[in-house]
Amino acid sequence: MIIIDYQSIIQRSNKLVSSNMDGETVMMSIENGEYFGLNSVGSRMWELIENPIKVNTLIELLLDEFDVSREQCEAETMEFLNHLLDKKLLTIIPAK
Repeated sequence: MIIIDYQSIIQRSNKLVSSNMDGETVMMSIENGEYFGLNSVGSRMWELIENPIKVNTLIELLLDEFDVSREQCEAETMEFLNHLLDKKLLTIIPAK
């Protein structure tokens, strides 16, 4: 089982087609044809993980943009990222 931690370098999968519609993102998996929808916060996170980024950097960016406590941001970000990983919508970049 792959575990995401704060030092993990992550990037969204390139095996998706996605589109932004009125601040929300709609995606379709090329592999299995499954559709996914993200609200405005999830859509912003999706934008931020287009390129490789450390999880702790992602959290810092979200804290700068949204009025949320660090604890809530960390918990919800990790939950979201693990969900993306479970659905094969996220890849972890091996450390060099």
